[in-house]
Amino acid sequence: MYNIPKQIVLVGGGYASVWAYRSIIDELQLEMIAGQVEIKVICPDECHVFHGWTAECLVGIIADQNRLSRLTEIFKYAEVIKGKAVYIDPESKKIDVALSSGTKRWVSYDQILLATGSADSALVTGIERHAFRLKSEDAYHATKRRIKYLLEKAAESNRLKTKKTIRFIIAGCGFTGLEIASNLAELIQDLKKQYSGFMQADISIYLINSKKDLLPDLPSGFRRIRKYSEKTLSKYGIEIINQTKITCVTDHGVFLNDGSFIESDVVISTIGQVRNIIPGTENLNRDSENKLFTNSFLQTIGHPDVWVAGDSSNARSTGNKNICPANALWAIKLGEHAGRNMARAILARSLKPFSYRGLGQCASLGIGKGIGELYGIQFTGWIAWIMRWIFFQHFMPSKKTMWREMKDWLTFFISVKRKYFGLNVYERDGIFHTEHRRTKGLKIMPFLAGIIWD
Repeated sequence: MYNIPKQIVLVGGGYASVWAYRSIIDELQLEMIAGQVEIKVICPDECHVFHGWTAECLVGIIADQNRLSRLTEIFKYAEVIKGKAVYIDPESKKIDVALSSGTKRWVSYDQILLATGSADSALVTGIERHAFRLKSEDAYHATKRRIKYLLEKAAESNRLKTKKTIRFIIAGCGFTGLEIASNLAELIQDLKKQYSGFMQADISIYLINSKKDLLPDLPSGFRRIRKYSEKTLSKYGIEIINQTKITCVTDHGVFLNDGSFIESDVVISTIGQVRNIIPGTENLNRDSENKLFTNSFLQTIGHPDVWVAGDSSNARSTGNKNICPANALWAIKLGEHAGRNMARAILARSLKPFSYRGLGQCASLGIGKGIGELYGIQFTGWIAWIMRWIFFQHFMPSKKTMWREMKDWLTFFISVKRKYFGLNVYERDGIFHTEHRRTKGLKIMPFLAGIIWD
């Protein structure tokens, strides 16, 4: 008699799904070989995006494609369904998938993981229309194109011997906001070192913080990290505006809650996340931020065959009263545990409660300027930067992508040590050209200048 294979479905191609898949493979390898279990992954994208390198990709240290890992490579033994889950029926255990090809498909499941992640918040008036964001690939590329355009303007203004003011506003002072602001400032400094024309441009960066201190998600005791961050940002010339909220974003700048207006050429938002809700799951128990409540095993309340991990979950680790943070590391650990429990449910074994104490957080404020905490111990400078770099290499989901990304770093550090003939960017008849000139000093990220022209 033919036995129908058990169906495990992972919705989403992010960190939680990747590590859930790995746990399932570890636990159910024999069952999958025997054809007793099948895994399906539903995701509209072709690649997993490693968001940890976002700042480095924006400024050109790492090539965009080297933060992307193909889902068909990561989920080697699963069927990857390129499409979007547009409706989930928890009662019939079926998913309506809108395929990228334009057709539809119904997918059945025995166990399902909701790892739909989050999207950039659009709660501030005008932010969706006028601000630039980073969460989705389309938003990321739009932001990078805008930065490129503004640097072209800076080059053009210098060639014409007119001093133009270019202002960047970064909204949000969490780890992402600080990384974007500081890496952008470092890029501008390096361009000024390489191209004398950039010295004529008045380029400024504003960091808008609605809270009293930088890095508001860190406990108040992490004074060393905050002090180092403030000092580093100050050296870059970044202006920090604390305890001030953006009330409206326009094409020309932002209005603040104190009634003032700051003119800018670009507003980059890192101010928060909203949860993606799939129709059919609205009635599942959620908190005020639309995160799904789970029990200690990471099952949704009232639906033991529906599991949640990552940014969309309101989960707690055993013995911890706080909700698990919405970041990559916790998504990895939640996904890993959910996958293991899903496999146990398939095998009719007892489930294990989620227990993880956390590891730490880290960020790069430029080359050699790291901040981080490991089990509550604070690190700054090169040691924090190297710890972050090693940590990220370990959690890259694809080794092929990791080696390509490491090659970018190797190219970067080799180039720093060499003297070179720089390139001077100039404009003629609306077209940018380059001319060779003698440059003193070290070769500082020459390929970063590629952001100015293709």
